[in-house]
Amino acid sequence: MKKIIYIITSIFLYTTVSAIEKTKEEKVAEYVLKNIQKDYTSCYAFYKIAHESFKKASAEKFVIEGLAKSADVTLKFAHDLGEVLNYKPKVMAENNKNEIKKLSTIAKKDFNKLAKKYGIICKSLVENQKQRINYWENEGNKKIK
Repeated sequence: MKKIIYIITSIFLYTTVSAIEKTKEEKVAEYVLKNIQKDYTSCYAFYKIAHESFKKASAEKFVIEGLAKSADVTLKFAHDLGEVLNYKPKVMAENNKNEIKKLSTIAKKDFNKLAKKYGIICKSLVENQKQRINYWENEGNKKIK
């Protein structure tokens, strides 16, 4: 009788622990979501800074509007993913503020460096999200065992 109780208890504990512990796929999926959310936050900051810079430089109206639209799109995606990850709006707003501050520092020193680093990544993130998701999924599979 003790053996049966022991076996039932062991099975119950094992299945409970297994259910609580995330699978590798779940961990990789969370890794992807967190990194894509960070990418969108960085791209929001980049587009916001670029928008202001081009506006001050009196660039073509369609360029300024395109940058503003890209900033809006990336902000929306960053917040949507943040909600999925259970980030509080206040935390996301603070992350946006910090990223704008960080990228503004780079832009003041060398805007071309900022544009080179973020321009292509952000453009592809907005136009081809699958490519960036695949990138983070591959990184997650390498990193998470």
